[in-house]
Amino acid sequence: MFALLIGSGLSRAAGIPTGWEITLDLIRALAALNDTTESDDWAKWYKEKYNVDPSYSDILDKIASTPSERRSILHRYIEPAEGEDTRRPTKAHRAIAKLVQDGAIRVIITTNFDRLLENALREIGIEATIIASDDAISGAVPLIHSRCTIIKVHGDYLDSRIRNTDAELEGYSSEMNNLLDEVFDRFGLIVVGWSGEWDTALRAALMRAPSRRYPMYWAARGAVASSAADLVIHRGGRSFSISDADAFFSRLSDTVDALRSANRAHPSTVAMALALAKRYCRDDQFGLEWAELLANEAKKIRDYINGPQYPSAHPTPEILNDLVNAVVAKTETLRRICMLCARWGTVEASKAAIKTVRSLGMRGELRGGYTIYSEMRDLPASLCFYWLLAGSLARESWLRTAQILHEKIKRDDEFERFVDALNIYAIQSNNWKFLKGLENRKTPASDFLFALLEKEVPDINYNPQETEDLFNQLEFIITADFAHRRIRKVEEGTGPWFWAPLGRYMWRGRYTREMSSPIDLPNLRDDSPILKAGLFGGTSATAKKVALELDGFFKRNAGSFY
Repeated sequence: MFALLIGSGLSRAAGIPTGWEITLDLIRALAALNDTTESDDWAKWYKEKYNVDPSYSDILDKIASTPSERRSILHRYIEPAEGEDTRRPTKAHRAIAKLVQDGAIRVIITTNFDRLLENALREIGIEATIIASDDAISGAVPLIHSRCTIIKVHGDYLDSRIRNTDAELEGYSSEMNNLLDEVFDRFGLIVVGWSGEWDTALRAALMRAPSRRYPMYWAARGAVASSAADLVIHRGGRSFSISDADAFFSRLSDTVDALRSANRAHPSTVAMALALAKRYCRDDQFGLEWAELLANEAKKIRDYINGPQYPSAHPTPEILNDLVNAVVAKTETLRRICMLCARWGTVEASKAAIKTVRSLGMRGELRGGYTIYSEMRDLPASLCFYWLLAGSLARESWLRTAQILHEKIKRDDEFERFVDALNIYAIQSNNWKFLKGLENRKTPASDFLFALLEKEVPDINYNPQETEDLFNQLEFIITADFAHRRIRKVEEGTGPWFWAPLGRYMWRGRYTREMSSPIDLPNLRDDSPILKAGLFGGTSATAKKVALELDGFFKRNAGSFY
């Protein structure tokens, strides 16, 4: 995770003057009021006239008497006039916004006081946390919980406390120094458009940062200045030349996109894994190879879930969609080979696959932070659980189906069955309506799973036209087997009220309101294969009890979103 330090080079490219240039122009305006129109050194003129060094805020006070007048004066330097193409976000600003959206940049430190970055972020729906003064620090969202924090060390142009003189740049408050120390200690750093020559306090913050854990990169047009070179050496960083900020940030954004795409298993890699799985899982002489294939894929998933790319900022629909997409990409190979194994694999190979899915139950390994991120750590295991079930149902093996449903996974100090812990609605803080394009669905999580399975079910030579029946059966079995255990807990007084995870079968044709389901629970006989396998309590009596309880539950929920 990187922080970005940008200087006046980005704003100059957009046609916005630096703070010092604005100060000099304001002095010229002030001098004109004093009948002076010519000077070789306006800063010197001001000092001789007023016996103090030029100060941005003091000059504004002399020119304009009210806040609205001051804002009007500054507006013409910063904001674009109607019909102008300048003073608007550049390609660089928009590329930086994309990097923030992609999670590559979390913090931006800038010496600029315009709002081009904020505008570029707002264009793509991101509202950054803005810190432009000391009083904004105390009330700011912690860096780790903010999707993006912009620290404007010289202030904001609408705040009269803007910094631009040598004296103002010599030191920061203890609050600002502490914040900069935190950033430079906890993030990698990319520096662009800042010479490092004039901002004494910012240089000092970089020099005193003790951490060398994360890399530092300094991009400059041509060779870096000597002061910048000293900072690069001190921080153990690297410097390099760029043509301009637009080209650099556009290429950086494209590179991040390419790396993100590379994180998804390449089609040829997935195809190779599927081919190997078909061979390994059907012959126990390849038990070692099969175990290694499973372990390697599981490791990729664990590395992501436990790594720095796993989100921690305040959860938003954009972040959660990115998280789901990342998990879908990371689990593609494993879930598909699990489905193959459940469809055609040996008993031992199936046991190995189930054991691998059990190893992905990582919810309890994260303490603190947002609950939804802790629960979403189980999403990889949940996806693989559903794909195992799809394979076993396509095989028409009730014994294997029961084995998958009733396998135990550790939760804190106790064990829960897969069907209880890994059904998609066990991620209880999440109603799944954040899923893009599924916001108004009654069962968005189910629709998401079905759309994904529909694309991959040809792996097991299953008729795509029958996928919906397969998925309806899969979800109903989860509902009914979960319901049996819930009924027992309610009767024993060890569980709360009755509830069961429903599915999209509730909203498809005949599966609404009346107790008509993909499996005819009331008429199952004790000797039926599905009950002999141990599902729904294993007897016709327990199956009928489940049917009766679900009938009322279905009717109560048939008209509501899930």
